Amino acid sequence: MSGMFETKSDKANRKLERTKKEETKRRKTRIITTIVISVLVIVSALAIIVNSSFIRRTLPVVTIDGVGFTTTEFEYFFNTQFFEYMNMMSQFQGIGGNLPNSARPMSTQIYNEDTGETWADFFTELAFNNMSNLAGLYNAATAAGFTLSDEDYEDIEQEIAMAVWQAMMEGYPTVDGFLQQMFGSSMNESNYRKILEFVTTAAAYSEFVRESFDYTPEQISGYYQENKESLDVFNYRSFAVSNEPLDRAEFNTDEEYQIAQDEAVEEARQRAVQIAAEGFESAEDFILAAQVETGAINEWVGSVQNRMGENLDGNFDEWLRDESRSYGDVTVIDNSTGSTILYFVSRDDNSYQTVAMRQILILRDNVDPAEFIYGEDDPEYQAALEQARIEANERAELVNSLFIAAGETEDALINLMAEHSDDTTEGGFYEDIVKFSYNSSHFSAMKVVHELEDWLFDESRKIGDSELIFTEAFGYHLVYFMGFGDPFYQLIATDRMRTRDHSEWLDSLPQGEPVKHAAFILVHI
Repeated sequence: MSGMFETKSDKANRKLERTKKEETKRRKTRIITTIVISVLVIVSALAIIVNSSFIRRTLPVVTIDGVGFTTTEFEYFFNTQFFEYMNMMSQFQGIGGNLPNSARPMSTQIYNEDTGETWADFFTELAFNNMSNLAGLYNAATAAGFTLSDEDYEDIEQEIAMAVWQAMMEGYPTVDGFLQQMFGSSMNESNYRKILEFVTTAAAYSEFVRESFDYTPEQISGYYQENKESLDVFNYRSFAVSNEPLDRAEFNTDEEYQIAQDEAVEEARQRAVQIAAEGFESAEDFILAAQVETGAINEWVGSVQNRMGENLDGNFDEWLRDESRSYGDVTVIDNSTGSTILYFVSRDDNSYQTVAMRQILILRDNVDPAEFIYGEDDPEYQAALEQARIEANERAELVNSLFIAAGETEDALINLMAEHSDDTTEGGFYEDIVKFSYNSSHFSAMKVVHELEDWLFDESRKIGDSELIFTEAFGYHLVYFMGFGDPFYQLIATDRMRTRDHSEWLDSLPQGEPVKHAAFILVHI
């Protein structure tokens, strides 16, 4: 009995052991299955999040100086930097170089082989720098209680309208489709407007601060005097004297070629010295000599060049800046191919007053010389040009007679503009007119064609003067003299001082470091 009982027990024990092992295996299978399912659920959830436009538009992925930027906003700045970079590089097409392929993800393309930096890294860094600058300005504007003006909001709406127009022209059914193509898959009109308001607030406050810098007349004058060598305008005539370049193939050795080159350069220099020694009784003599030497009969050959001191040719600046220089002085400056003959005209300290005017413009019909067999020398072209001038003159004389009959006042001129002027400038009004065009990133002063300039800067000019003036470039101008503005040197000095002080203020703003959040995985770059 006991033997039979023990046999049954062994079998039962073995069966129980197998049952336990099978149960353990099933439990492990259930656990693995649960884990796999959980992972799939998480991955699916992440995929939904990543592709959710709502999340991409609302969840900050990076914070700079307390300003949170969503995926949509970051991708806007990333793509903006990409466009700016590619636009800059397009101006150097002949140089070539390492450029990204916009059809592939930037994160898969290497920018720097030595460091392994990708194009995504490169543009992200540029985007972060821009975002940091804007965040600093935006926070400063908010702290100061600065708000956008109605004009600022109008500019924003014009940007939106331009995007709508571009979308329509390129065949997009909605503006959102166009914006997504430009700036990222979750961009829409609402977010674009929000970004524009952020950028505009930063830029407008920056400009507001810049314009708030004010200076006394003594400070302005002192700054200009300290920098007059760079800011005065130098007027001179010049033409180069050189020989035709030599062909290396015509010489047996490099040494022979170099000797011949040196002889040609020296010959040109001696010829320049001889031309200058003969002297020039007038500017017309200088222009004629320039035309004879260069073989080019163009109105610009030997014409007056105007350059601010800071932009003078390094070979010319010492001679031109000499305080003893006077009109008609001549010198010869050597260069690598021969020499340049300089003829001093004047040095302007920009102390004259700027002027303002209104005008009615009567354009002469454009006559294209390319449409005639012999171009500008074609008698038919000359006849057509004269006919266009006659027709413009008839219109101009009519407008002038109406202006005279109405009393030759500013109001009379304004009343005639809507019907008779081809000028698209509001009110035909121009101010800060100068003798030398000056442009900076914040201020510009306009130079007009010489026929108008001669009249506007005539010493006898007074407010209320008017004249019908013909210019070769445009046609007829019925001009009304509005008056005088600040001396030009004051405008230049003020602009430079504001740029200096504004730069120091910008440097004083906090430059927050970007803090990436876990949600940065939402970014597609």
